[in-house]
Amino acid sequence: MKKFIIALPILFLLCMPNISYGVGGISNSKVIVPSADTVPKNRFEFEPFFGFTAVDDSADSRSYGFGSRFTYGFLDNLEAGFNLNYLEIEDSDIQDSNSDFGNIEAGVKYRLVDQSESFPFSLAYQGGVTFPTAGDDEPWVFEPVGLILTTNYTDKLSSDLDVVFSFDEDDNIGLVSNLGLGYFVTEQFQPVVEVSYAYEDPDSGSSTEVFNGTVGFTSPVNEMLTIIIGITYDLYTDNTDEELTVSAAFTFLF
Repeated sequence: MKKFIIALPILFLLCMPNISYGVGGISNSKVIVPSADTVPKNRFEFEPFFGFTAVDDSADSRSYGFGSRFTYGFLDNLEAGFNLNYLEIEDSDIQDSNSDFGNIEAGVKYRLVDQSESFPFSLAYQGGVTFPTAGDDEPWVFEPVGLILTTNYTDKLSSDLDVVFSFDEDDNIGLVSNLGLGYFVTEQFQPVVEVSYAYEDPDSGSSTEVFNGTVGFTSPVNEMLTIIIGITYDLYTDNTDEELTVSAAFTFLF
């Protein structure tokens, strides 16, 4: 399996309901779903990411997001990092708004088991916390329990499956799960197909559900640089508007 590490881009944050969360600051090998692989020991990843989201609502809302991820490999099987969202622009027929500094999402990934002849997949723990630095009375968010399963069927074909539980200080609870499949057509091109499900049960009000699909690709240009592009569309929503998200990310490994 080609082990090029790519970030968890802004696409993941934009395509889920506002009150559902996933772990930020950790690496992956596809578009959205994280993998059990970790950043190599004593190496550092920096990734700028960009996203555009169109919302199917009466105001014809659109948003543009920019940020960066920073992740460090502390051990052969342990990484930690954070996403810094430094600009978000919202545009609609009703009103426009700009945010110069967004929330900070910190996360950790620890690989528990490596795939082997006796074990059919790699297994990793993921967890994190979101610091509400964007203001607007947003709550602290905690993702204490999450698992990642990565299976390399061949040196070209692989799948990743993850699930993470979250809660915040407003007593909202959420569950996010992703499944991705990727195939390296060449050493520098991996088409990816993914599906994601997010559920949020607020302390007051109705629950929210989103099921969406993602198509995209990763392109490891060389050991230092990987390009990632994805398009995500909400296939089913309950008590939230449908969204279409386009994202791009550029991962640099030092």
